[in-house]
Amino acid sequence: MKMKLLSFLLFSIVILAGCSDYDQDGNTTSEEAKQKYDVAIDQVIKSENQYLKQQQDNRQLKRNTDETGVIVYEDQDLIEIYYNQLSGRETAIYQKDGSNYARKTYTKQINRKIDSSEKKYLENIGIK
Repeated sequence: MKMKLLSFLLFSIVILAGCSDYDQDGNTTSEEAKQKYDVAIDQVIKSENQYLKQQQDNRQLKRNTDETGVIVYEDQDLIEIYYNQLSGRETAIYQKDGSNYARKTYTKQINRKIDSSEKKYLENIGIK
């Protein structure tokens, strides 16, 4: 009886572990996560376009293109975007501030949050 119960518990753990949308590194590209963060990512892209305009940069970032990638650090309320520029790859970080996301500079505190993030939603980053 103990052997059957132990086998059942082991089997259940293996099945449940395989049902997660996250890989061993805590990354996901699942449709559920995409829908969860669609509005926030769109707001960050719009904010970054406004920032670029203020910097007199005529580019307009577009989501879901090869030129723009997104990482949502789910457990840290951070969204990082990557995009190409003539001088190299550009990045920007946005932190949740109330119901909006505000552009931040990379500080030690922000970098620690990025490093300690357990779950990340990836979009067009190339890490699958």
